Amino acid sequence: MPDPGMVARPPHADRSTARQVTCPTCRSKTAWLGNPQRPFCSLACRLIDLGLWLDERYRIPPRTEDDVS
Repeated sequence: MPDPGMVARPPHADRSTARQVTCPTCRSKTAWLGNPQRPFCSLACRLIDLGLWLDERYRIPPRTEDDVS
C-alpha cells in the first residue's frame, strides 16, 4: 500500500513539469514532490525559519477589544 503522504504522479509527468514552489526563506524555486523539506528548499532554510519562530520574530497580533464580537 502506498504511503498516504505521497501523491501519485501521472506516468507522463517528468521533473520539468513537476510542481515548483518558492522557498519562503530564500525565495528560490524548488520541487514540491520528492522534497522532504517542503515547502523549504533545504534543511538550512527550514532551520532558519524555525529559528525565527523560536526568537519570536514572527508574532500573531493580540486581539483588541474592537476585534471581539
